[in-house]
Amino acid sequence: MSSDTVHTTLKFGPFELSTRERVLRRDGVALPLGSRALDILIHLAERPGEVVGKKELIDQVWSDVNVEEGSLRVHVAAIRKALADGQFGNRYVANVQGRGYSFVGQVACLEDRAIDRRDSGQNGVRLPARLLNMIGRESVLGDVKDRIRNDRFVTLLGPGGIGKTTVAVAAGHAMAEEFNGGVHFVDLGSLTDPHHVPAAVGTSLGLALKAKDETAELMDVVRSKRLLIILDSCEHLIDAVAPLAERLVQEAAHVHVLATSRELLRVEGEYCYRILPLDFPPDTLHTTNAMLRYPAIQLFVQRVAAKGGDFVLTDAEAPYVAEICRKLDGVPLAIELAAGRVAALGIKNTVTSLVSRLELLRLGRRTSVPRHRTLRATLDWSYDLLSDIERIVFRRIAPFVGHFTLEGAQYVAGELGSSDGEIFDAIAGLVEKSLLTTRIDETRALYRLLDTTRAYALEKLEEHNELNAVSLRHAQNVAEHLELRREVLAALSKPERVASYSSQLGNVRAALEWSFGPHGDDEIATRLAAASTQLFLELSSMIECQVWAERAIVRLGDQHMSSRREMEICASLPLVLMHTEESRSRVRAAFSRALETAAIHRDLACELKLLSGLFGYSYWTIDVGEALDIAVRSKKVALETQDPDDMALAESMLGTTHHLIGNHLVAQQHFEAGLRHTASGSRFRAGQDLFNYTSFSLVGMARTLLYRGLLDQSLDYAKRAIDAGRESGRPAALCRSLISVLPVYFTLADAEGVERYIAELADLSAAYSLPPYRAAAAGLRGQWLLLQNDLREGIQFLKRALRELQAQRHEMLIMDFVCDLGAGLAANGEHQEALILILNALDGQQRGGKHLYMPALFRMKGLILASRSVEDRPDAENCLLASIDWARRQSASLYELKSASDLAELLLLQARVPEAYRHISAALSGTPEATNSPVHKRARRILAQSGPNAAG
Repeated sequence: MSSDTVHTTLKFGPFELSTRERVLRRDGVALPLGSRALDILIHLAERPGEVVGKKELIDQVWSDVNVEEGSLRVHVAAIRKALADGQFGNRYVANVQGRGYSFVGQVACLEDRAIDRRDSGQNGVRLPARLLNMIGRESVLGDVKDRIRNDRFVTLLGPGGIGKTTVAVAAGHAMAEEFNGGVHFVDLGSLTDPHHVPAAVGTSLGLALKAKDETAELMDVVRSKRLLIILDSCEHLIDAVAPLAERLVQEAAHVHVLATSRELLRVEGEYCYRILPLDFPPDTLHTTNAMLRYPAIQLFVQRVAAKGGDFVLTDAEAPYVAEICRKLDGVPLAIELAAGRVAALGIKNTVTSLVSRLELLRLGRRTSVPRHRTLRATLDWSYDLLSDIERIVFRRIAPFVGHFTLEGAQYVAGELGSSDGEIFDAIAGLVEKSLLTTRIDETRALYRLLDTTRAYALEKLEEHNELNAVSLRHAQNVAEHLELRREVLAALSKPERVASYSSQLGNVRAALEWSFGPHGDDEIATRLAAASTQLFLELSSMIECQVWAERAIVRLGDQHMSSRREMEICASLPLVLMHTEESRSRVRAAFSRALETAAIHRDLACELKLLSGLFGYSYWTIDVGEALDIAVRSKKVALETQDPDDMALAESMLGTTHHLIGNHLVAQQHFEAGLRHTASGSRFRAGQDLFNYTSFSLVGMARTLLYRGLLDQSLDYAKRAIDAGRESGRPAALCRSLISVLPVYFTLADAEGVERYIAELADLSAAYSLPPYRAAAAGLRGQWLLLQNDLREGIQFLKRALRELQAQRHEMLIMDFVCDLGAGLAANGEHQEALILILNALDGQQRGGKHLYMPALFRMKGLILASRSVEDRPDAENCLLASIDWARRQSASLYELKSASDLAELLLLQARVPEAYRHISAALSGTPEATNSPVHKRARRILAQSGPNAAG
């Protein structure tokens, strides 16, 4: 590091990087990272957002030796591993192809002092970059921060261009440490549909809301968190934003809301803070030094200097600048627009043109509020100064929401009878005149119209009767972009795909809304719907995907019946309905139609994707017959493709089904075959994210070996399953792994492992809005409380889990908790309720051919009867014998040993010592002597009590 480096602590996400101590910490714990890797990380993190060349990094870190570029890649890989880069959507170090590396995380600088290292439990600050020099808002910022602390719900009120967002972003950055990083920015400007507001808030929090009542789901997640949520640009969605903001403040005691709007939300608890224009000098003031004390003048001078190089305000020019700022009412956006013209026209010509134009429009727009008139006048004036082709391009790029490329602008504005060069020059001119903002993303420039400017451009488009024609071109461009990028995106990692799709979401929504609107076009509408399904699925926007797919099916028309387009649309619908639809018949009908179209086109990849989705649905609802049929059909498809990943997928389905039936030996064979097929280092294709076959096979091996009583091997696979869940980068996959393998840790009485993994499951399921897994976390907590003899709390947790899982129809998870609730109720003296619960579960299992839980259910029925009365002991004995018989048929040695131990204790109570010895010794005979779980210790203790000496 250079000798003049400023020592500080850099904070990003859960990490703190001390450049003084030269140590990287996560949640207060130092992470092992080599000296060279630390040098690279510090050099990148001190320059966030910049692209640092590879040669520069090598020269900086290896100044004393010559090294190859490969050494740099090795150390960057070590950094990414330490930061868990790419997991759950977190990105820190990006490789900019052909240029170098860039630190892309949000970085906050902390002073070198004792830092509170408590786990914030948040996902980190999610804010746009703050201005390096915010002029004239220091006191405003202080007031806003105080109001946020004291009132919790603050609306920054003012007209467009006044600087509301600038103040809000600055407040978010300034208060990030107070909220332990839990500051989240929600850009509502790109939304047009009020129904998308809860999902937009959820996305900013890193959530994927899937419930039909997204607001209620969002409230469940944030209710216990300390957050500052910034809702930016609320005015056009005020009817949807207002009630949501009110609920956030009323129902979540630690959530603070900062809104920006052109009108009040008018809800309870809202404090209005009006953002006033920048102060400008009165017309009685004439000296330059006095004028420069006013922030409006300071902003103007700064922006002119930024456009035209060195700029010094002279005594001759100062009165004209003051006049411009007065005529623009100190509105920052208007001042910036005016400053952008000074370099071309000079100050005198600028003020002459501007003043006359503004005066004319003031007289013509009496119905508008004054500041709105002024901003419109500024935009009118800027528009009039454009060349003819700049005006055409300016209004024709208006349909773009958010950032767009030069190629996109060319496509949408291209039918001009002019060359590409003219369009490119026009874009450059619009950037120069401050009507377009630009940024460099990897190797290309991206452009964006500010929201107020875009609204103005859309008006111009309507005035020229071009709105529908240009909107069609925009929709075609969006569809073509999605289609061309499909294969490229499929090859990327999950976080990279999500980031790419998120950046396109605003334009996709705008194109779909126009296409399906009253002036839209069915052809482009259905094409867009087909092209965008993967985007919505990747972003977990299930409800939105369902809406567009259903509308597209209605509009397909005869020419697209049984077409590939119909296949793509129909294939998305069941994958959504399985998460959103309660009617099983409707879900299965949607899968059936989609599979028919896939078969017509002989699209084996699509067919297998659908089969994996349907299998997952059948698995969670424990429809054994359907699951087995799907698994067999998937194996046939995989044999046709001869793809190892397809074979691994099919084998994992077959293994899972046989495990569900109770054929543990057959299940283990399929799981082992699936793992053999899994290529070393392979990763899932985008289309197979629905069913993580490696995770399922590892989980299946852990559970199958657990049932067979091979606990050491089961624990090894359980650890591997958890690791695979983490490496997948998919929170749902990790949650499934944790739920499925926690019984291994329960059986081994590993208190530390149980506590750790239940807590992780609860945190993950809440943070990523996964209701079934959140309910399962409650059930597992209930199981653990029962084992600690806390009957009251344990029963409450289990009942809550079962209620939630029944409402969500997750029968597989339900069965994991039924026996434990029965045990808790019986221990609490509630034998009748316990018995009814178990009898209902047994009936459902026997009728559905779902044999996995038969040993456990018969065992629990026997235990309930045995504890109820002496008269029930014969029936209890028969139930325990049935449990042993079921366990032997399934090779479920662990459950045979549990039930044999229960039966032996029951027989000992009746002084039937030889019978007790016979049953317990038979169950132990097939158990490895080294196995030392609490179940086996108990069995050996009973064996000693009932042995030949005890019998005599």
